[in-house]
Amino acid sequence: MSTLQKFLPTALSTGADFCLEIKFEKHSDNPARVFRAMTSLIETCQRIDTALVQSVDVNIKPVLMLEDVETSSLRAWLKTALEAVEDDALKKVDWKPAVGKYLVKAKYYLIDFVSKNSTITNKAQVTDLSLKLLSASQETDAKHIPLYSRIPETELVRYLQELSEATSALQATDSAKYISAQDEAAFNLSFHVSPESVEDLLTKETIDSPPQVMILKVRRPDYLGESMWEFRFQNRTITAKIQDQEWLGRFQNRQVDVRPGDAIRAEVSIQVKYGYDGEAVGVKYFIFRVIGVIASEPLDASPGLFQ
Repeated sequence: MSTLQKFLPTALSTGADFCLEIKFEKHSDNPARVFRAMTSLIETCQRIDTALVQSVDVNIKPVLMLEDVETSSLRAWLKTALEAVEDDALKKVDWKPAVGKYLVKAKYYLIDFVSKNSTITNKAQVTDLSLKLLSASQETDAKHIPLYSRIPETELVRYLQELSEATSALQATDSAKYISAQDEAAFNLSFHVSPESVEDLLTKETIDSPPQVMILKVRRPDYLGESMWEFRFQNRTITAKIQDQEWLGRFQNRQVDVRPGDAIRAEVSIQVKYGYDGEAVGVKYFIFRVIGVIASEPLDASPGLFQ
């Protein structure tokens, strides 16, 4: 009897769509790793479902429901409830069963890819997976007008990375599996994709802007000179490599004082990599010359200010 056949009665009795199973060695240390991995897998499946339904209809919202939990091996049986706002295209068909099956099948495709590969070696792999998911969404026949969209390949790779990271807490003696009524796939715990290799695989064109003067608020300096600095710019955190070796030398010799909260005025070049779909794959900042440091000024605490 296969694992799938053995667990199918539980699935039917609970009404679950799929199961996440983690097997672990009894009496092993760091038991929290099993629950961290299960939590990460459930959260990742929720995010993936949200992305997947967008290819069918942006008005559909998936909500993951916990149906049952089993021990010995840790098994979480889950069901996806589907909600939708008023949409004429969705009113014309009974779309929920088909979309539910699509989400189960699509997650299997993603996890099966992780199961069969240790990394992503070429763009064709991602393209084939994207087309397979598009075909699965079209099979739902949920739209009166059959307009379905592909998940951007950059997002697809990110979800593959998240599935890998979700099981990173597990040990070599552990295992994880995705089980549904139709399919099952084991997670490859050694699957890994570096952000740099993803950018290289998905980049069609790179555009480098000429250096321009910018003010960047320092969030985390690099005191060793071996990694990136963190800055705040336009209400978001960015990282940048300072290539001004003369200034870096003075900073490391404590001839220049820079503290978190200070800002630097510098000549900065921005490199943007674009994918085959025209979307930005990655953005990098390079600081060619540091013009000066802008020290943060404390809030004026003069008498009467807070009175």
